[in-house]
Amino acid sequence: MAYKSKSKKDIIQDTKDLWKTYSNNRETWAIQAQEDKEFRLGRQWTKEQRDVLEARGQAPIVVNRIHPAVESAKAMLTANKPSFRVSPREDSDNKVAQSINGLLEYIWQISDGDQALRNVVDDYYVTGMGAMQIYIDPMMDMGKGEVCVHDVDPLDIYVDPNSRDRFCDDAENVIVFTQIDL
Repeated sequence: MAYKSKSKKDIIQDTKDLWKTYSNNRETWAIQAQEDKEFRLGRQWTKEQRDVLEARGQAPIVVNRIHPAVESAKAMLTANKPSFRVSPREDSDNKVAQSINGLLEYIWQISDGDQALRNVVDDYYVTGMGAMQIYIDPMMDMGKGEVCVHDVDPLDIYVDPNSRDRFCDDAENVIVFTQIDL
């Protein structure tokens, strides 16, 4: 969306309206994703099933096979550290490519990129969506700022419902919204 001549209030209202539209269209997925997260963490009996088992004098024991399977897949996918390779277009670009490689590795290291990648893989296996965000943290490096990478909770991501690309490349907007209850 272009916001050339709109006031801040109009921009905020447009964003709220867009968020409501996206939120309504992904509600079914969000409910299922939350249930999947809880199921993975051991909440595999419904209240009614637990009540029936307890009335019979049986303990509602959960033999969780999902958690170890997700952890195993996560371990296999994140066993090796990612490496960054920038290829020069011509011989005169070798030094620039090496500098960019070093810069990307530095950003990954200061952001604890390995842990962020593990979280993204975990989210993908449990909810069907995993996402990373690249942002500028102006407070790092004694106020000079740094580029950082971190994982985003899939339940905080609202994608254009008209998007058909699996990576949301054709989405008009992607909203990252975290609700904080005080």
